[in-house]
Amino acid sequence: MKCFRLLLIIFALLLSFALHAQSNSVFELAEKDSTIVRAPVVFEDQVIFYIYSSLGSFSPFERSSIVGKRLEELSLEKVLFRDSLNIVERDGEYTIRYLERPIFTVSKADSLILQKPLKDIATAYHEAIATQFIPRFMHLNLRQNIIIIVRSVFLALFVAFIAGFLFRMLTRLISFLSALIQKVKDANADGFVFKGIRILSADQFIRVAKTLLGFIRFILMLTLGYFTLYFLLLVIPPTRHIARQLQAYIMSPLLDVGSAILNYLPNLFFITIVVIVTRYILKFLRYLFDEIEKGHIHFKGFYPDWADSTYQIVKFLIMFFVVVIIFPYLPGSGSPAFQGISIFVGVLFSLGSSSAIANIIAGIILTYMRAYRIGDFVKIGDKQGILIETTLLVVRIKTVKNEEVSIPNAIVLGGNITDFSSFAREGNLLLHTKITIGYDIPWQKVSELLVSAALRSHGINKSKPPFVNVSSLLDHYVEYELNAYTDNPNTMPLTYSELHRNILDIFAEAGIEIMSPMYNAVRDGNAITIPPTGSNP
Repeated sequence: MKCFRLLLIIFALLLSFALHAQSNSVFELAEKDSTIVRAPVVFEDQVIFYIYSSLGSFSPFERSSIVGKRLEELSLEKVLFRDSLNIVERDGEYTIRYLERPIFTVSKADSLILQKPLKDIATAYHEAIATQFIPRFMHLNLRQNIIIIVRSVFLALFVAFIAGFLFRMLTRLISFLSALIQKVKDANADGFVFKGIRILSADQFIRVAKTLLGFIRFILMLTLGYFTLYFLLLVIPPTRHIARQLQAYIMSPLLDVGSAILNYLPNLFFITIVVIVTRYILKFLRYLFDEIEKGHIHFKGFYPDWADSTYQIVKFLIMFFVVVIIFPYLPGSGSPAFQGISIFVGVLFSLGSSSAIANIIAGIILTYMRAYRIGDFVKIGDKQGILIETTLLVVRIKTVKNEEVSIPNAIVLGGNITDFSSFAREGNLLLHTKITIGYDIPWQKVSELLVSAALRSHGINKSKPPFVNVSSLLDHYVEYELNAYTDNPNTMPLTYSELHRNILDIFAEAGIEIMSPMYNAVRDGNAITIPPTGSNP
């Protein structure tokens, strides 16, 4: 029950604070718009209020001068009473008067400038005069002064009591959270693991949690201290103007931020709609190109292996178009600072992206050249291996040594590309190797031995017989070229190695020396270079 009453009291204080802040909202538009003229009404070097519009032939500054003179004339009175200040409505206009003496008239022009009802504007001006001008000339008797002092002291003590209670509750809350953090650390002594990956160790968690808790404690203490100071100044009449100024220091930025957020909501809604529509368009295109890649959807002249690359290009263009659309709706996009940064970033991008753009264009050209496919065994420059990825910037191949090599698309386009897998899918890729044999051995015998070596090798297509070409007749020997079909280019290095071993074995078994390219030795004519059968190196 006590807590409930305490909350009611706090709510009442905050409500009075909110109502006081609301009185300034009438002039919010004029304070923000720098194009609206602000003519101050000044009394003894203090601004009582501002006038924002003309009245007939009188400009805002002429009106402020007239109102200032009226206040000076009114100040000649010995005693002023707040109850004597009233508002009179006549012919659609409101006049603020002290007894029967007019001070200020609120016209339709004020309503057009401030975009508020006339009555609200008149009430705000009445409140400004009643709080900023009248109290200077109010004379209170002893009883009234004692009542004001007692009430101020009581309210100040009450505010101090509430503040002390809230500070104590905040300290207890921080202590409770600190103990909770320690319990969580003790329960997870090995750290925090997600799907086998350690995200934070126990010590790291306690440091992060305590840092965050300290930041929250600082913010709450600062906020509570601000409201305590504000209410203490507000309940004491002589310091009430300081409280209002302190309120302006904090509330004006908060109101500006809140107003900016509310004004930005239509733009945020537009950006959200554009992003959602774009997301579903990309999902549909992803599904469409996946079906094309799988062969479920066919377009004349469009190959399935173009699907993924084309999707990436279309996705990039759509994202670029979306950025162009939403850019004017971003916060601060029209400010000179934002535009200057955009130009600077654009210059940096244009100066540093020439090679990247060249690679992107080359990647697009290579895609539609159909020079290779993912999974093909290719040779690009002096690198050969399995093609594992193609992007708009580079291609990546995995070599036979399990090395991943990235080659820029511009270099790929400017060099030679050899795709061993293109004809190997039908078993028409030819593996070829050359040897040289002396003229003393019949070419029929050499051809027979080479074909036998090929048929003995794994990876050779046995359904298509190997064949031998006599490629050259040189001074000391004949050059033979063995050609054998294969349908598995990915194992070419292993197939070549086995083929060469089998050639050595076949010719050694036949007692024929391989003069490749030419063998010179000093020997007595009896020893030959053929190793003994079954010998180990």
